[in-house]
Amino acid sequence: MKNILFSILVCAGTYSTYAQDTDTLHQKSIMETKRDGGSRVSGRIMDSLLAIPLEYSSLLLQQAGAQIGEGINTDSLGQFVFNNVQPGNYILHVHYVGYNKLELPLTIEASGTDLDLGMVNMSPQAATLNEVRIVDFKDLIEQRPDGIVYNADKDITNKGTTAEQLLRKVPMVTVDLEGNVQMRGNGNIRVFIDNKPSTIIAASVKDALRQIPSDNIKTVEVITSPGARYDAEGAAGVINIVTKKSLMKGISGNIHSQLSYNAPRDFFTGNAGFNLNYRNKDFGLSLNGGYSRWRMYLESSTERTDFPGQANQSKLLQQSISDGIGDYFWSQISADYQIDSLQSVQAGINYNPGQWRQDMTMQNQLQPQVVPDFERTNSSSTPRDNAGFYASYTRKFKNNPLRSLDVLAQYAINSSRSRYDLFSKRTGNDVVDYRERNTNNSNNNELTAQIDYVQPLKNKSQKIETGLKFINRDISSTYQLELWNIGAPDFVIDPKRSNRLDYVQQVGAAYGQFSTKLWGGLSMIAGLRYEFTNIDGKQQEANSNFNTQFNNLLPNLSFAYDLKNFSKLKLAYNQRIERPSIFYVNPYINYSDQYNLTQGNPLLVPENTHNVELGYSTFFKSTSLNFSSFYRYTGNAIENVTSVGSDNVSRTTYQNIARNNTIGLDFFGSTHLVGRWMINLNASAYYKMLKSPSLNISNSGWQYSGNIYTSFKLSERFSIAGYGLYNATQIQLQGSQTSWFYYYLGLQTTVLKGKGTITLSGENFFHPEVKMTTNYKYQNADYTMQTTYYGRGLRISFNWSFGKMQFMQKKTIENDDLKSGSGGQQSMGGQ
Repeated sequence: MKNILFSILVCAGTYSTYAQDTDTLHQKSIMETKRDGGSRVSGRIMDSLLAIPLEYSSLLLQQAGAQIGEGINTDSLGQFVFNNVQPGNYILHVHYVGYNKLELPLTIEASGTDLDLGMVNMSPQAATLNEVRIVDFKDLIEQRPDGIVYNADKDITNKGTTAEQLLRKVPMVTVDLEGNVQMRGNGNIRVFIDNKPSTIIAASVKDALRQIPSDNIKTVEVITSPGARYDAEGAAGVINIVTKKSLMKGISGNIHSQLSYNAPRDFFTGNAGFNLNYRNKDFGLSLNGGYSRWRMYLESSTERTDFPGQANQSKLLQQSISDGIGDYFWSQISADYQIDSLQSVQAGINYNPGQWRQDMTMQNQLQPQVVPDFERTNSSSTPRDNAGFYASYTRKFKNNPLRSLDVLAQYAINSSRSRYDLFSKRTGNDVVDYRERNTNNSNNNELTAQIDYVQPLKNKSQKIETGLKFINRDISSTYQLELWNIGAPDFVIDPKRSNRLDYVQQVGAAYGQFSTKLWGGLSMIAGLRYEFTNIDGKQQEANSNFNTQFNNLLPNLSFAYDLKNFSKLKLAYNQRIERPSIFYVNPYINYSDQYNLTQGNPLLVPENTHNVELGYSTFFKSTSLNFSSFYRYTGNAIENVTSVGSDNVSRTTYQNIARNNTIGLDFFGSTHLVGRWMINLNASAYYKMLKSPSLNISNSGWQYSGNIYTSFKLSERFSIAGYGLYNATQIQLQGSQTSWFYYYLGLQTTVLKGKGTITLSGENFFHPEVKMTTNYKYQNADYTMQTTYYGRGLRISFNWSFGKMQFMQKKTIENDDLKSGSGGQQSMGGQ
């Protein structure tokens, strides 16, 4: 491991020296492109306030009196060039979402006379007001070369919700009724907050999404074709949640709160929090905090037929009621300092405690009756403490501001002290005859260090990006089970179900990526990422050790072609991996349900996934349309394998046994009607083909989903908005899950002279219950479960902004190239 990291550092140092020498070469003022005739019009689109390039801006060069013109996009450095422009009078139309549209008249006197416009400045659609009131007209969905951006702050129905509810509106992303997240039908994704790993995300994606208020979220980036600079984990891609930040001078803040009432079950949930920002010329300080309560009430019934059609056929019937409540707090303080016009530093601390409590009652009946029917009650609690610290340094270079160096260090601590108490009694008898209690103390200490370097080349349309990264995850899980039987004097420790697991994962990575404009409107990005993984695990009481090492070399290649009238075509390929988290490798057996046991497999290896994507986007008048098709193949997918023994106990573990082929199509479009009415439509259809040669089983079928969002501005103060979602049957290797839906309608009004908003909305008002059925066909059993969710409710939220501010006139550098992550949607702690 040390030798590998040393070699990586030497290579990076050698390249850095070469890059510094390259910087001294003469930089040409315009891009080198071939011209066959006519004139050339070139320039660079810039932000007028921050003096930064506006990459992938849309341009249309239209001759005076003509109905159509030539449309192109700028490159990643904001540069553009029109070739073969004939003499005449023209108008250059420049469009960039969130900025005032620019129309620039031009005249070409004679053929062969080049016109270099230099810096073409665009001004943001915002104004300096006495109170905080920033207004722009971004589309709800924006296309970018590696994915899409959902502008969450432009959707009024997000007021008072959580990130879990917000993500349901994002194209290509589904969040089921229990909070599990998938992208394009795959749950192997990476979730970041502000381009960095987060302590609450590392602990549990589901809990984190319920904890983050949507009022704090600016945009959600869905990155379907990650480049080499992104971590290799996440077979389906990356989701980056970008929070709101203030780039303006002065003191500002925001207070938000939300209260929801669940009508069928008669309970309340909600959240409340604040954001406070201070910024002067060189220094910025941000503080936020809050509290949220989340609750889920479920009823389920299961029927499992063991050894169907055989002489020993039996049937297990289980009915359960689960009532869970989560109380979470969040807090963060961060600061940034602009050392000079080229250097800045940032640092932050966050602390996010919380606890999930759940009571579950389950009735069990085995037919034909071997043992008497019994009822079990399980009360569990999972208090969790998450804390983290990060610091970063960013530097631009005077001889070339597009050359940059970013350094990040982060340390995160996640600890959990979970326990459950189980009581068992015979059906019809109130006497408890069996009890057990379990404690599980887990810790996850994670250290991340990363360096990213960007070097533009002589041709300004070309650049090289390189970087190094190291992650050390030190995880421990100590669990102990005590049992008591009727007549026993006290609890007794069960040594077979008590142990300690120590788990250390180290990841070293290096990457290189090259971007260039090829010819005409065609550009290319090619990259390669190498990752080395070392895992050491030990179960102390069982004296069981395991060690695994992985080497992964992962390429990526993408092409983008600018068509006329703001249209774009792209083709991309990349490889991704998914390392098994401790949830999958922990050999601890979960005995909370004596008829259904689950155990991890320490011999798992990472999944390796190939992704191919073809996309097309276009824009006309007030309508934007985006189409993308993809193919994803995983040859060693991790799937759960369940079998039932002669004792009528199902045992589930995980193996690299499946081949997963998925082909799909995504569509999302947005349009504005009569100025005040906006409609946004997202739809996806995937065909999944799953097969396990070792188990001789396969499954295939269509999955599709769609949602529609619409808003209408009634007046300057009042707006209405509605949303509907339908998610069809989900295909799995050994079964499927039926469809489900969700919808609501909301009314928003401004108050307090426009500084505040109040939103009232109803959810699933025609359907108090949503039922979902899951079917599995095991090797020797058939399993059916029906779950009932209660979603009819009413929600009211309040948001108030305050502060007197003005725009900063200089750039605040942000470390937006730092990508890292950990774990899956499961907790990194033990079971």
